[in-house]
Amino acid sequence: MRSWLAAPGSLSAHLRAVGGLFTVQVLDQGRRAMREHEARALSWARSRVAYVREVMLRVDGEPVVFARSVTPHAQSQGAWRAIRGLGARPLADLLFGRAGMARTTLEFARLPPGSPMRHHVAQHWRRAGGGAPMRRSLPARRSVFTRQGLRLLVMEVFAAQRNPWGWAVSRRRVAPNEPSRTLS
Repeated sequence: MRSWLAAPGSLSAHLRAVGGLFTVQVLDQGRRAMREHEARALSWARSRVAYVREVMLRVDGEPVVFARSVTPHAQSQGAWRAIRGLGARPLADLLFGRAGMARTTLEFARLPPGSPMRHHVAQHWRRAGGGAPMRRSLPARRSVFTRQGLRLLVMEVFAAQRNPWGWAVSRRRVAPNEPSRTLS
């Protein structure tokens, strides 16, 4: 699990590299309230109105990662407007391999049972057909991307019911749009 949490570059690209089929299921997106910890991470002291996109990353049909991206709503009409039209494409298509993009160092956390964010993830996980997430605390990571001086927070929660994290993370540089490979 540690190698997955610390994997550099695009998590979507790494997941594409281990499964026969990688897909993104959009769970929710639109104008939503920003959480206090998200506002702090984005250095945003103004309105808490945000543009939020929540997705499930799936490998071979199995949900493996819940991801949430957040930017102040006004910025989703500027430098980050492309997130509105992603549909089922991964956010990595916008974030990696583009000039002028900066990323903060990854931050790591565990979402303990009973925490509001873990409860939120569990609700979406069930609705997406993933059953109940693991009972123990859920490992998560987040980072902030900056483009044209505007910030986007990306959080990824590793909540697979079974443990697929024995897959090896590719040590080679993986392009965000690299096609999946089939495992025999």
